[in-house]
Amino acid sequence: MSVVSNQELVLVTGKGGVGKTTLTAALARAAHRSGRRVLVTEVAPDVHNPSPVLGYFGKAQYREEEPVLIEPRLFGVRLTPPIGHRQFLRAALRVRLLVDTAMKSAALTRFLLAAPTFPEIGLIYQLVELLRSKKFDQIFVDLPATGHAIALASLPKVVHRILPTGLIGDAIGEGLAIMGDPKRTAAVVITLPEAMPVTESVELIDAFSKCSIRVASAVLNKLPPDPFNHDERKSLTELLERRRGTGEPRLLGTRELRRLERAQNAQRSFHEVLPPDVARFEVPLFEGLDHRRVAEEMEATLSRPVRPSWGPR
Repeated sequence: MSVVSNQELVLVTGKGGVGKTTLTAALARAAHRSGRRVLVTEVAPDVHNPSPVLGYFGKAQYREEEPVLIEPRLFGVRLTPPIGHRQFLRAALRVRLLVDTAMKSAALTRFLLAAPTFPEIGLIYQLVELLRSKKFDQIFVDLPATGHAIALASLPKVVHRILPTGLIGDAIGEGLAIMGDPKRTAAVVITLPEAMPVTESVELIDAFSKCSIRVASAVLNKLPPDPFNHDERKSLTELLERRRGTGEPRLLGTRELRRLERAQNAQRSFHEVLPPDVARFEVPLFEGLDHRRVAEEMEATLSRPVRPSWGPR
């Protein structure tokens, strides 16, 4: 995906269940194959459960704070509030042993996670520390589902107005500068060929724009194949029209045909309603493949944007 080949931070977002984790893995793998030094990461509440995105690289159980080497030039880590809090406290207190001991306190951990904005501050602090390290050419972040992603994207401006200086203020200010620079940060939105998800993707792009984060591309995932050519579709449509209201049994496959038509309508809407400066990509439905093979096929599919063959309705 050339539209995000130069940015050091790539944020992948979308509604839950649309394939954003698979897309994150595919983009990271493509960047790695091109010779870049890549970090793939995800936003998570903690490290207790297996990591979905690191699972694509055989590191689902990795729970450490430092990025793990997956392959030469390819690394993985999780962005979690506790890790960010620990890094901040180390920088503030400069006593690693004291901080690490304090962070083992369940009461302190509950307070840091329950206090308003504290979890997000921890996430942003950890991300900024990774960007500051200059160890990676690109960092790919699997963001939470739509609502949480918008909250995470909008929070830095609010917090920075309250805390413009100091360790937190400086880190958030730096994060704002990076995320607001289209040469350094790009977002990718992924959706499904259904009416509601496509509409929500437009709203998500608008929300990110209001947070000064540029959405460079949108991906329409799991597009079902069309087994009909133009003449076959015309004949089938005429047949269904003649049978409508006759009381004859429904033809086998009618429901699947209607589902295909809805997907194609959503596909058309996807190309028509998105902002013109957002590159469009389509990924077909891959059936019968495990998640790693799907990521590989998605990587190959995303080599160039699509140009729809139809005009406006």
